[in-house]
Amino acid sequence: MLLKMTPFLIALLLNSAPVTAAPVAPPSMPDLVEKTLPGVVNISSTTVVNYEVFGMDEFLRFWGIPQERKHTSLGSGLLIDKDGYVITNNHVVDQATEVLVTLLDKRQFRARIVGKDQKIDIALLQIQDEKRRVPSDLLPVPLGNSDAVRIAEPVFAVGNPFGLQHTVTMGIISAKNRTIGQGPFDNFLQTDASINPGNSGGPLFDMKGEVIGINTVIYSRTGQSGGLGFAIPVNEAKEMIPDLKRYGRVPRPWLGLLAERMTPQIQVYYRLSVDKGVLVYNIVQNAPADDAGLKQGDIITALNGTAVAEPNDLERALAKHRPSDSVKLSIRRGLRKLELKVKLEELPKLDRVHQGII
Repeated sequence: MLLKMTPFLIALLLNSAPVTAAPVAPPSMPDLVEKTLPGVVNISSTTVVNYEVFGMDEFLRFWGIPQERKHTSLGSGLLIDKDGYVITNNHVVDQATEVLVTLLDKRQFRARIVGKDQKIDIALLQIQDEKRRVPSDLLPVPLGNSDAVRIAEPVFAVGNPFGLQHTVTMGIISAKNRTIGQGPFDNFLQTDASINPGNSGGPLFDMKGEVIGINTVIYSRTGQSGGLGFAIPVNEAKEMIPDLKRYGRVPRPWLGLLAERMTPQIQVYYRLSVDKGVLVYNIVQNAPADDAGLKQGDIITALNGTAVAEPNDLERALAKHRPSDSVKLSIRRGLRKLELKVKLEELPKLDRVHQGII
């Protein structure tokens, strides 16, 4: 029996779109990926961990039980120029005693850590051969413009998930400027391209084959991809490269204070004069804030005229300046409005300051 096709049914069939679980690759996708793969590297870092058991040191030494163990972690990275410089995440190589980089053609090189930044989670490496020379036939990947990325734009990730070298996955940009509680500089690109342990430090590409992000974090209840991956915008990494090459770090200024966000509840409880701003509750002795005359209980409302409503706002505004710059803090002290000039200094190493210090 033949089914009679009415005009309505024909229109319905023609307008019905198939449901797909993932973006469909354009015809040129294999060629595009093939061009990018040589610029993506796999990273293996070794860290020596010392185990100390109270009261057991002599026993362990007597029986020859090692108190040092090597821990190996895997990650990804990307070649950014023919001088052998590689960008990856800081957590991939943090405290590593040895870093090995493997290229697409299976050649392996030792890498030196040129510089790293814990705040943004970026590290810069340089690969060298046994004679400490940079290989001459490297194929770096182009760095794009992450500011121009649009939500729903198709992207693909390349990396080393679970040690599976140069794995390619596709998705879209799900969101921009994501804050996920990693720190004051959260500004992630969110993607549903499959990202797993081992992808850290690897590139997120647009459909021009340009790097727009550095894959860094996943949100998952299982430790595997749940369609919520987060990448550092490549523009942030590009801004840091000159400092990492020159200083081995990103010189950041600090005020030397601990603070919390003002709320109406805090205002009522302490009978304060304003309900918005950054409430200072501790100050490091001889730090820039202390030298400028800041006191516990002061409420910072602006830095150089830029309003701040919470500690992250203050730290982001501060990061736009260099150590040795001077800034103006607008504060409320009781019923008085004050402006203090602060001479900035470089933030000490993070292992020497209290967590959360600004």
